[in-house]
Amino acid sequence: MNDTSEYIISNSLEFFEQLLKDIENAKKSIDLETYIFSADELGQRIGNALITASQRGVKVRILVDGAGSPSWGNALTKQMETAGVDTRIYHPFPWRLWQWSRSRLRVSTLKKALYLCLNINRRNHRKVCIIDKKIGYVGSLNICQSHLDKALWGDYWRDTAVRLQDINLEELALAFEAAWDHMPIQERIREIFRHVHKNPVFRINNTRHRRRILYKNLLRQISRSQDRIWITNAYFVPDSFLLNKLAHAAERGVDVRILLPQRSDVFIMPWTSATFYYHLVKSGVRIFEYLPSMLHAKTLVIDDWVSVGSTNLNHRSLLHDLEIDVNIRLPQSKKIIIEQFERDLEHSKEVDLNNWQKRPVYQRFIGHSLLYLKYWI
Repeated sequence: MNDTSEYIISNSLEFFEQLLKDIENAKKSIDLETYIFSADELGQRIGNALITASQRGVKVRILVDGAGSPSWGNALTKQMETAGVDTRIYHPFPWRLWQWSRSRLRVSTLKKALYLCLNINRRNHRKVCIIDKKIGYVGSLNICQSHLDKALWGDYWRDTAVRLQDINLEELALAFEAAWDHMPIQERIREIFRHVHKNPVFRINNTRHRRRILYKNLLRQISRSQDRIWITNAYFVPDSFLLNKLAHAAERGVDVRILLPQRSDVFIMPWTSATFYYHLVKSGVRIFEYLPSMLHAKTLVIDDWVSVGSTNLNHRSLLHDLEIDVNIRLPQSKKIIIEQFERDLEHSKEVDLNNWQKRPVYQRFIGHSLLYLKYWI
C-alpha cells in the first residue's frame, strides 16, 4: 500500500487485511461503526483483533444498527464486552427488549418504547472506522463474510472503500460521537443554524438540514454537468427530482451511465429499480447490470467530482438512514475509481428495452407495486 492520504480499495480481501493491520497497530482508540457485524468467520477474526487491542489498553467502541445486526448480544458480542470493548446498538427494534440495555437512551421504559417505535425506520447505514483519530475508513463494506471471495466462503460482493490518512478526521469523529450518544435536542437546534459547506470532504447527513443542503447540491451538480455522470449503486429507487435531473442531463448530451446489480441480496430490489429503466433509457441514459455477483459499491462521478461511501440513491438513504460519503480530492484516486467503473462495465450487460419489456409479468407487477412502499425502501 502507498502512503497517499486517499487510498481507494475495491478488493474486499485487501480491505479487511488492511483494516486488521491498522487495528493491530492501534495505540489509543478504535471507533467502529457498521450496519452489519456478523458473527461469521470474518466477524470472529475482526472481533478477536478488537479484543486484543482492548486488552493492550486501546479504547475500543463498536456501534451497530438494530436492523442490520439483529443478533447483536450473541457470544461474540459478550466476548468483546468482557474484554473491555464498549458496544452499543443504534435504534434496536422495540420488541427486542434484551437489546435495550445496549441503547444509549436513558429514559423511562415507556418513553424508550415510544421513541424506538417512532424511529423504527431510521437506521444507521454507515460503514466507518476511525483509528487513533489519524486513520479513517469509509465505504460500503460491512463486517460480513458476504463481501469476500467464494474461495473464502463469501459471495464475492463488489465494493469500494477509501482509507484516509494525514487529513483532518474531526468531522468524521464528531459524526460518530453524535450517533454514539444520540445527539441531544439542543445540539439539533444548533445544527439548524450551523453553516453547511456545499462541497465538504465528508458528506454527512445526520440532520434534516444537512440532508436538504447536500441533496440540493447533488441535484445542482447533475444539472450543471457537462461531460459525464457515472453512477454505481446497489439499491436504486430515485425520487422524481433525481429521476428527471438524470433524464434531462442525458437529453442535453451528457454521458449518463448507471451501473446496478443484476441480482441483489434483496431479491426484489432489481425488479423495483427496473421500473425506472424505460423513462431513463428513452431519455438517453445508458443502464448496465453487473453480472458476476452482487454489486454493493456506491460511487458517483460527475465530471471531475468523485464520491465514495455508503449512500444509495433510494428513499432510505435520502430520507431516513445515516450515511457518510467522501469527496475524493486527489487526481490519482479519481482515476482509480473511473478505471474501476470501466472495468465493471466490461463484466456487465447493457439494458436493451426490447429485452427488458419481455420480463415476466409477475416481476413487472411486483416492481410497480413496491413503488407504493418506496418510503420504506
